[in-house]
Amino acid sequence: MHLLLIHQNFPGQFRDLAPAWLAAGHQITALGSCSDAPEGKAWEGLRYLRYHLKNDDDPSAEQRGAAVAEICRHLWARDQAPDLVLVHTAWGEALGLNTIWPDRPLITFPELWGSPLALGYGFDQSIGGDWPDPELFIEQNNLARQGIETASVSMVASPSQRDSFPPDLQQQLRVLPEGVDLEAISPNPAAQLLLNGRPIRAGDPLVTLVSRELEPLRGLRQVLWAWPAVSAAVPDANLLLVGGDEGGYGLEEPRSDSHLNDAFLALPAEVNRSRIHVVGWLEHEEMLTVLQCSACHLALSYPYTLSWSVLEAMACAAPLISNPGSPISASIRDGTNGVLVPFNDHHQLAEAIIRMLNDPNKRRALGQSARRTVEQHFNLRHTLPRYQALFEELTAAERSSNH
Repeated sequence: MHLLLIHQNFPGQFRDLAPAWLAAGHQITALGSCSDAPEGKAWEGLRYLRYHLKNDDDPSAEQRGAAVAEICRHLWARDQAPDLVLVHTAWGEALGLNTIWPDRPLITFPELWGSPLALGYGFDQSIGGDWPDPELFIEQNNLARQGIETASVSMVASPSQRDSFPPDLQQQLRVLPEGVDLEAISPNPAAQLLLNGRPIRAGDPLVTLVSRELEPLRGLRQVLWAWPAVSAAVPDANLLLVGGDEGGYGLEEPRSDSHLNDAFLALPAEVNRSRIHVVGWLEHEEMLTVLQCSACHLALSYPYTLSWSVLEAMACAAPLISNPGSPISASIRDGTNGVLVPFNDHHQLAEAIIRMLNDPNKRRALGQSARRTVEQHFNLRHTLPRYQALFEELTAAERSSNH
């Protein structure tokens, strides 16, 4: 089949799916606003088209929709219409697609219903001040609703993301994760890395947190509040923070120049800061090595979107600590394939980390069980046939309706 994949920051959610679809023989055209297409052997055969925006600084959803629509009309005129269209709705690219190709199945990915709760209000007790104006979420939610109501099928990656939507829209959503490539991502008992010249090996007391941006939404504050007790109880433990330092998805403004600096300013003077490592963004292979070495991976979160790094940590058999209400919590059985602690209780968090670091057998059992969870519920090998069945179902229905 000819698949048209549309994502503002392509490949985005299609990072693993698109190469697998190419390998399966599908033809793929991708639209995005990035200047370059992904490169490498896995991407051979991809046709990438960039849509251009007149207002690059702050384009509106309507501008993005119009730019995408213009390219789609060119494809139609050249008899290059796809069999299926798959599009992320958050930035406006899906606007009007159903009018350009009314007879082509449209699969949308609305991802999350915007709300104060998703950004920590009423969830994170350390957030003060006024709640955000409800108008802040209107455009995001209107785009999500339009994407769902005009689609043949709409999908989200986790039950918690589905449950963020109003009841009438929940009924129209399918839960289907993108999937994790478990052949490429696996435990490695021989993994090692260097931190400030010190070798760290799998099994050493390494605590990890990975986030696109190091921010309160992913529990940064709670982790640094818990760390003094962990450092005192396990002096040779290291904390490794992976991610950027440029704000993030949350609305809360930092008190100093960044959320990370705020968290460091709250550390007692006696804490050994040489054991806390901030490494910024890492290449994917480097990040996987970190996860393979992790003795305790921290996956705290507001009720937001499910992070790839959490699933990849579980795929690497890193023992996980998360919290009720996080996107992964529905898949965690406390004490079996991970540990759940209240988001707002950094004392319980510290105790859970200390127990994890001091019990190698428990760590190993939790990590192995976490790996099995990903194998059963988030395995790319399992999600690909489900996508293929969906493609065939939708195209068959489209052929039937045209005869």
